[in-house]
Amino acid sequence: MCILFIYHNPSPSTNSYRLILIANRDEYYARPAKPAHYWKDYPECLGGTDMEPGREGGTWLALAPKKGRIGVLLNLNGTPKSTEGRGRGFLIRDYLTTQENTMSHANNLHETNQNTQCYNPYNLVMIDLRRSDVCYVSSEKGHRGPQILQDKILGFGNSGIETPYKKVLAGKEKFEKLVTNATNSQQNQLIEMLLQFLKQEERYLPDDELKKRSPEAFNELSSIFVRHEMAKYGTRTHSIVLVNHNYQLTFVEETLNSDGTWQRQIFNNQLN
Repeated sequence: MCILFIYHNPSPSTNSYRLILIANRDEYYARPAKPAHYWKDYPECLGGTDMEPGREGGTWLALAPKKGRIGVLLNLNGTPKSTEGRGRGFLIRDYLTTQENTMSHANNLHETNQNTQCYNPYNLVMIDLRRSDVCYVSSEKGHRGPQILQDKILGFGNSGIETPYKKVLAGKEKFEKLVTNATNSQQNQLIEMLLQFLKQEERYLPDDELKKRSPEAFNELSSIFVRHEMAKYGTRTHSIVLVNHNYQLTFVEETLNSDGTWQRQIFNNQLN
């Protein structure tokens, strides 16, 4: 489980933002992972990495700041997994490092997965800041293929975008209120408000779509911040990406430590 919200404005005014992206990563507490860092094998890439045996190096969210690319991966619930499926976390690495443009890469990925189902179920969001494109592609059965999304406020969860969970719909409304008229001069306050938003545990029920896809745990999964103590599973990482009108990028990550405290990192980049 994960959740993602995006504010997207290709033509921002001075002192405002062209992109505000926030996301929660939900995972088993025991699954090993590294917090955000520049990758040794791909030094242009920045993000946390999975350290599960056989999945080392995969990721849920990462950036290639100098290329102006961001990738975010969300599990797709309610769809059978393949025992032969490749690690989904490498979908982001492949996007950040390819020389293909975003739509060509997305079309090739969609065609490959529709024909062979070589990856376990996913929703993938690929952002090209140079073209101001937000591209969505899913392995959902019957998915029509990659889409460039034009809406200023976007929300994604663990179902297809045509059948969103209630927490995604409600979260979009609250997120929009937070980011409307946000200014770069008040960035620190904005970051704190967005982090508090990502920590909300209000449950959005009833939710027939969530119950259909996750019948055993729909109550625990119905909030933006997930806490499923019995399963030892929940929200482990908050991510915020801010890109202002002048292409200055700020990446904030808060990661849950094993002792229950949160570790915050902030990375700053200037896109070429």
